[in-house]
Amino acid sequence: FMNENVKDGNQQVSIQEQQATQLERKQNKETVTKSGLTLRELTIVGLLAAITIILGLSGYGIMALGPLNVTTLHVPALIGALVEGPKVGAFVGLIFGVYSFWQNFTAPNILSPLFINPLVSVLPRIIFPVLAVLVYKALWKVPQGPRLIVSAFMGTIFHTCMVMGLIYVIYADMFAQAMHLSSDQVMGTILVLSVTHGIPEAIFAGVIVTPIALALRKALRKDVQK
Repeated sequence: FMNENVKDGNQQVSIQEQQATQLERKQNKETVTKSGLTLRELTIVGLLAAITIILGLSGYGIMALGPLNVTTLHVPALIGALVEGPKVGAFVGLIFGVYSFWQNFTAPNILSPLFINPLVSVLPRIIFPVLAVLVYKALWKVPQGPRLIVSAFMGTIFHTCMVMGLIYVIYADMFAQAMHLSSDQVMGTILVLSVTHGIPEAIFAGVIVTPIALALRKALRKDVQK
């Protein structure tokens, strides 16, 4: 008789736990805002967007190196994407792109006229965090650390390829004029700039994004099986 009471008590506790879990999931679903983000996601977007703007205003986010700017502003977008998913990454990437667009107005260099076009300065910044997430999901068998390193690295490479590729497709003649090149030299110069700027940015992203994303994923229990 006592054993039956214990079993009944355990069953009641188990049912209560299940009900609490279902209620929590329901509440999480109900806290989706009009933007399609949950309140937590929206909060993280706000924090990472603020970091992006602070980096930019401090001078550490966009630094002139030759005719192009080397950027670290892609890092918050990658962190958002690899911790909270593609929507968060895309929103933070949008902030990155808008800031880049504004930066080329207020502190121009010889190639700034090429970036005063949202197709070059904004669109790739929205897309590359999403591509980083796709790489992350494709590496589902890889341990978490290397998985994040490769995803951040490749996301940055995609970013460089999209920006420089669009410059070549849309502004090859303007690029040649600004750099005092012949039309035959444009592709080679763009490739050299892509390597000399893109690879350091990608390595930087892999080194910085990985420990931060690991810590945040652990704190937010992202990798706990539900």
